[in-house]
Amino acid sequence: MARVLFLQTVQFEFTGVMSISAYLKRAGHTVDLFLEGEEGKALYDRVRDYRPDLVAFSAMTGDHVRCLEIAAQVKQTVSAPILLGGPHPTFFPETVEHPAIDIVCRGEGEEAAAELCARLDRGEDYSNVRNLWVKRDGTIVRNEVGPGENDLDNYPLPDRDIYYKYQYLRDYPTKPFITARGCPYLCSFCFNRDFNRMYHGKMKVLRRHSAERAVEEMRQVKARFPLKRIFINDDIFILDQEWLARFLPMYRREIGLPFACNVRVNLVNEEIVRMLKEAGCYLVMFGIESGDAELRRTILNKNISDQQIRDAAAWFRRYGIRMKTFNIMGLPDETVEKAVKTIRLNAEIKVDYPWCSILQPYPRTELADIARSKGLLDDRFSLDNLEASFFSGSVLKQANIRQLTRLQKLFYLGVKMPWLIPVLARLVKLPLDRLFFLLFGMSYTYRFMRETDIGFWNTIKFAIRHRKNL
Repeated sequence: MARVLFLQTVQFEFTGVMSISAYLKRAGHTVDLFLEGEEGKALYDRVRDYRPDLVAFSAMTGDHVRCLEIAAQVKQTVSAPILLGGPHPTFFPETVEHPAIDIVCRGEGEEAAAELCARLDRGEDYSNVRNLWVKRDGTIVRNEVGPGENDLDNYPLPDRDIYYKYQYLRDYPTKPFITARGCPYLCSFCFNRDFNRMYHGKMKVLRRHSAERAVEEMRQVKARFPLKRIFINDDIFILDQEWLARFLPMYRREIGLPFACNVRVNLVNEEIVRMLKEAGCYLVMFGIESGDAELRRTILNKNISDQQIRDAAAWFRRYGIRMKTFNIMGLPDETVEKAVKTIRLNAEIKVDYPWCSILQPYPRTELADIARSKGLLDDRFSLDNLEASFFSGSVLKQANIRQLTRLQKLFYLGVKMPWLIPVLARLVKLPLDRLFFLLFGMSYTYRFMRETDIGFWNTIKFAIRHRKNL
């Protein structure tokens, strides 16, 4: 059987990698994973000693740059084909043209990886496997995406052992879980629009585990590993209220740990909030994105109203559930006054853990097309032009963009001390960028410590481990 080795630069568990590993192991293949940050200089020796038949990466856009650098070095170390999967090659499959990459996988990877490994084991041609783009004899074979799995219970429980051999991840008190895949909404900054189009007619937009299967996974992890809190990392956990009514009482009885989840405010009602609280939900996360309703509607295609935001927040406060919000500054057509509305709305609803990034208009998203149509992006704009971090700067050619990126650095201070907002709005006109970045670093660290409850020194260790991804 095939020997598969995943390599990863990000110091988190990837739920997709855990699912694919379990799927491959069920088929009889051998799978392991090495984290760059944990292996250090020994990484390439470990790769060589493993003697893989396939080396695989799961890459997000931005992280793909480092993955390709490592792949180039691995290419000189072992002769196994190198595969790049995950969100980045799904939308940029031409990455297969990179000299270090032999195969890219588009879309979901369980079935494609299993078929690829079966053919590697038998020494057969794999160039026509669905979902894969494959280099062969100087050309690229571009295969269509095949049907997806609608019944997630057909997949084995995710393989956490490949990650939890690392003590840092094993002992981290909060662990991620997925109870569903998919999102029906079409926000202009998100990949879901094109992902849903790619799979149109080939699988359902939203697919869920049964409540029993979701709880069983959590029960087994709780029995085997340190676990104090659970993060349910579905795109939107509350999409199906009937499913929640089955899952949440079962979760309370059999798991009984505090949990966090993602919600969308237009789906929130008091009955859902009550069920969440009774089951142990301590934190909900949702996107406001902009405090200006017109920007949300016309630029972000996020059709939620200020009143829906206020109503949802009032219910969460009433039931004692903390809130984390996601916000963006540096949007096309955004003024400083409109950005200040984002700060004021977060302050008004008393967000516990406000989070704000600078817009990175990823190519092939609707938002990038909007920015280009307004003349805010260079005609030659590509992935190579994006900032290394969505906290650093903006690529938009917008007259006020420097003021908006400065205001993003002061976002947390404005939300927590709204009396400062008029002062902050004036300060961003001044070239005090080093001071703003220092204030941002301090407020970001403080927010992270409060949100995760892991203490100062563990926060510093976390920052060191994740410094390439912050």
